[in-house]
Amino acid sequence: MFNSLFKKFNSRPNDDSDKPKQVVKGIILLYIAFILSMITDWLDGIGVVPFIVVFLFISFFISSTNQGKKWARVVMLILVFFNLVLFSSNIVQLLNNSEMEKFTNLVMVFYAVEIAVEIVALVLLFSKPANAWFNVKKTEIVD
Repeated sequence: MFNSLFKKFNSRPNDDSDKPKQVVKGIILLYIAFILSMITDWLDGIGVVPFIVVFLFISFFISSTNQGKKWARVVMLILVFFNLVLFSSNIVQLLNNSEMEKFTNLVMVFYAVEIAVEIVALVLLFSKPANAWFNVKKTEIVD
């Protein structure tokens, strides 16, 4: 009994030995995009509470994706899709030179880079080796 508990606490929860390179790179890119998103939100003047909520929310989904949760990968896909739609709408607003420009040029540059990094990350996370890794049943080590 104590031996199995000891193994659970001593074993690494995210054993990266069997994780494909595409998944590792995709997760790293998601974290980079997440940092860019936080910078963009900060430059745009987001409040402290929404900033913390978004930080915790996205951190949870990236972490769950890193653990091999297929549902989290799908949620990330949906979030990136909505982010892309919002970005497109902001580009249209910027090109129309509306009176109430929401984003500055610096924020739009960060936003564009963030979207590009997210798309590359998702391409990696939905690649053939990544799909195989996500589809493998994750089993607990029981002594």
